[in-house]
Amino acid sequence: MSLKDVIRKFAYGPKTDSSSYVAYLRSLGMVIGENTTIYVPTKCQIDTTRPWMIEIGRNVSITEGVTILTHGYDWSVFKGKYGDVLGSAGHVRIGDNVFIGMNSTILKGVEIGDNVVIGAGSVVTKSIPPDSVAVGNPCCVIADIDSYLEKRRAAQVDEAADLYDCWRRNSPEARRGGVPPREIFAEFFWLFEPRGKDVFSDPSFEAMQRLCGSFDQSQALFECTEPRFASYEEFLSELEKRCRH
Repeated sequence: MSLKDVIRKFAYGPKTDSSSYVAYLRSLGMVIGENTTIYVPTKCQIDTTRPWMIEIGRNVSITEGVTILTHGYDWSVFKGKYGDVLGSAGHVRIGDNVFIGMNSTILKGVEIGDNVVIGAGSVVTKSIPPDSVAVGNPCCVIADIDSYLEKRRAAQVDEAADLYDCWRRNSPEARRGGVPPREIFAEFFWLFEPRGKDVFSDPSFEAMQRLCGSFDQSQALFECTEPRFASYEEFLSELEKRCRH
């Protein structure tokens, strides 16, 4: 462990990194499945007042700024005005294969099904069914996961072109007359990478395949599809054309 890591561990304790934070939450009684990642734990707030009221499934991505609550203290207003002491408790259950966007809040009593995308900045006040995409405040379902998949597939080339356009206008490598390195298109490599090869043309492509612990599933689908472009060069040529319009 480097000195920098030691200092970070001392400063942040169990929130040093995702694995440390997940292990800590599990030690308190929280149920958390395998391959779940809590990005930037120092900026996430996961209620530990009753940790055993939170269940998080496998392959869940909890991004920066997410808050998960199992209680509220709104009853303090009633106590201040009338004197009442009121309990507040509600379990939170998050299914398998869920993405929770940045700065989202999940309130007590919420259940989120399997295969769900929660958009950034959402406030989840009620349960979200499986296989859906939900956004907003309050968070509402806007699409089923299959429709969203088709929308995302259809946008791949346009978004790659946007990435390329920004790279060629703003990056230091482009100003020196360089060719965009393949790794900047690591999320888009299915568009141009040949199938049937033992080794990917860039290590970052294999890293993408291995995300979420589903390498075999991704690889099987990858091998039974055809790339949209015959080569990386043809891919770049198409992006250049789109950027001229």
